[in-house]
Amino acid sequence: MNDFCMPITCPECPWRRDVPVGRFPPERYARLRDTCETGGLRAIFACHKSPEGAERACAGFLLVHGANSNAVRLAVIRGRFRPDEIRAAAPLYDDFAEMARANGYDPESS
Repeated sequence: MNDFCMPITCPECPWRRDVPVGRFPPERYARLRDTCETGGLRAIFACHKSPEGAERACAGFLLVHGANSNAVRLAVIRGRFRPDEIRAAAPLYDDFAEMARANGYDPESS
């Protein structure tokens, strides 16, 4: 196990299509929006199961948006994790906007 990311999407991962919607409030998606839409210039979308102060990247985020994140690319270059070792335990949403809308937050409205 590495200290950068989770190796597989957890059972409650918001990126998973099979997780019941409403697990996290819409306001949380509003706060996480920048992690997926700025090219990774800010914080990485952290797994909700990682402890505060020792956050690890969410496997779902890495699988869907990781290639577009400068912070993730840098972590790969530095050998902090291998993208081919990250797996999804279920089908994932195609992007942040689709996931957020399914959970009650419309990124186009703010």
